Amino acid sequence: MSIFSLPKQYYKILFYSAVLIVLYLAIVPDNISIPSIYADKIKHASAFFVLSFLLNRASSTMQHRLRNMGALFLFGLFIEIVQSFFPNRESSLADLLADAVGILLFQLLYSLFKFIRDKIEKNS
Repeated sequence: MSIFSLPKQYYKILFYSAVLIVLYLAIVPDNISIPSIYADKIKHASAFFVLSFLLNRASSTMQHRLRNMGALFLFGLFIEIVQSFFPNRESSLADLLADAVGILLFQLLYSLFKFIRDKIEKNS
């Protein structure tokens, strides 16, 4: 059994666990410093890429994909609003943009994967 063939309810559990972890990491002081001016944006994009993957595996129709993208973007907005209330964190539109990049990058790669897989299956 591979990670891609788990039942949807497992992906839901993984997704909600990841949401809690991302929210926690967004609120606590950032003690992990990667020497790069883009490190924070990479963390945001990576987190939302993973959230997109888990949520996509938990629900798979196109309508759900569009809804999920919007919900994840709103979650990113929620995180930025919450961060504005904590003295050790700061809110940033650039972080929200990085979240959107992670979401869109997953969707692009997933769509490309499906397109290539369908072409291969059609030619077989």
